[in-house]
Amino acid sequence: MSSTKVLEQAFSDISTNVIFTRRPDPIPGDLRTGWRLASLVLILQRCRGNTANLEQIHVLAWSVRSTQGREVMRTWFSARRKPNGLIIRHDPATSRTINLAVAAGLASRNDNASITLTGKGERLATLLWANTEVLSREKEFLSTLPARITQKSIDDLLEWRL
Repeated sequence: MSSTKVLEQAFSDISTNVIFTRRPDPIPGDLRTGWRLASLVLILQRCRGNTANLEQIHVLAWSVRSTQGREVMRTWFSARRKPNGLIIRHDPATSRTINLAVAAGLASRNDNASITLTGKGERLATLLWANTEVLSREKEFLSTLPARITQKSIDDLLEWRL
């Protein structure tokens, strides 16, 4: 089954129409809406209480996107910290992805500006974890991080000094 079909099935119970269309020019996976939404629900599920603030989401979304970002986070959480590896980018598309996830019912905004995975988002995350054909690098990476990533661990990373 193609990855497009897998994603269409994963998003099939969302009341908002998400349409995946093949294009002649390939778009890098990390720029695709389906990849971003799927990554976001996996990220939220790895955070304590399935909830994260914007900083946590931006840092984790940045780290999931590239081999370099994944290595920086693995190094950080394994306590082999390097000052030259902590150049974290905040991507405006991540904020748009959060807005899409909230509109699609995959996540909700809390009064304290944090984002929580909804029941629908949890079901999607469970489906994604169960399917070995999609997001394998991303899931492998997230599984190497602590079981429940806390805001404190991200704050420590952002405030770390020699």
